[in-house]
Amino acid sequence: AAGLALPPGTALQCYSCQAEVSNEDCLHVQNCSRSETECWTERIRAVGLLTVISKGCSAHCVEDSENYYVGKRNITCCSTDLCNASGAHALQPAAAGALALLTALGGLLLGGPHQL
Repeated sequence: AAGLALPPGTALQCYSCQAEVSNEDCLHVQNCSRSETECWTERIRAVGLLTVISKGCSAHCVEDSENYYVGKRNITCCSTDLCNASGAHALQPAAAGALALLTALGGLLLGGPHQL
């Protein structure tokens, strides 16, 4: 259905990148193929360490969220031009504060007096 909203001969455009740590490094525009009717964003967050972002076009995007002991993996899908701009789409304000606190605690634990 998303492909029908586009004018004939016009392909969907999505932001595209692989394993970037900053959303600002993840804003390359990709012209999707005619069969790719959705944009996707994958965020892998290692608790207290970093977030790795990947984006692109998909013919069969499936939203997913998985929690692991040391982090979280989240995939979001959308179907309009450049709709996958944000690298923190699923991060709520309260979660952002908690993530900042975990980052600070992780820094203390990793950078404390018992360095390897």
